[in-house]
Amino acid sequence: MFDLSYSDDALNVRGAFFGAKTIVYVEGDDDLLFWRNVFEKVADDPFEVEPVGGSTTLDEYIKKIVAGDLDAIAARDADFMLITGAAPSHPKIVYTHGYSIENSLYVESTITQLVRSWAKSPKATAEECMAWLRELATTISPLVYLDAANAFSAAGIATVGDNCARYMTSANSATICPQKIAAAVGEIQAKIPAIALQQARATVGSEPSAVISNLRGHFLTSAVHRYIVKRSKDFGRKVSISAESLYAAAIAQFINTLETNHPHREHYLSSAQAAWREI
Repeated sequence: MFDLSYSDDALNVRGAFFGAKTIVYVEGDDDLLFWRNVFEKVADDPFEVEPVGGSTTLDEYIKKIVAGDLDAIAARDADFMLITGAAPSHPKIVYTHGYSIENSLYVESTITQLVRSWAKSPKATAEECMAWLRELATTISPLVYLDAANAFSAAGIATVGDNCARYMTSANSATICPQKIAAAVGEIQAKIPAIALQQARATVGSEPSAVISNLRGHFLTSAVHRYIVKRSKDFGRKVSISAESLYAAAIAQFINTLETNHPHREHYLSSAQAAWREI
């Protein structure tokens, strides 16, 4: 990780130090392989991808890029910045399709393949996975709207969180409990301006894919983990999946599908191509 306290001149020769045309700055280590794969599809010269230690630091790089002080690319989780209009707009700033990279890592086709791999069965179907995702989206949507409304209003209220465990029907379940969601909504809703909630609902929409796209990435990951374990058990397999193993399998699927049938393919390749043209 390079120290931002170095001068702009020092930052601008950073790429040359690596023999690279440019550097793509990203948030953290988990983002490195994701964005490297995206830019490898469009780059015609060597480049480096460098994590900077989080979104707060990356935002400082973004300010320099937008101001014209730094000739580089930044690739960032969109969070709610795109839907609230808070994202700096610049061709050399690239954002995820949804809330985070996890919302592109854990799409229906990938989850289905991961279940087949861990369950060691080709009988796990895309239809079953899609039904689970639809149910997840329908049940969790009130909290997703509140999370987005919190961003619109800058209310600073804790909403969804980064783990699904407290909202599940049981300790090992892969199903969200509607009653637990309703209780959480009841506690939070009064703290969020009603107009912000209306705006969030209108902006996010009711389509399951849109709800999942705006669900916090770590929350989604924890739910997907439970689903894979549960479905594997249904096929007679007792599996233990570490966070590192799940990420490695998902990133491999992302790499394999980005140039063919990944649902977010056009977003990533077009935005990365636009950024590369500016270098």
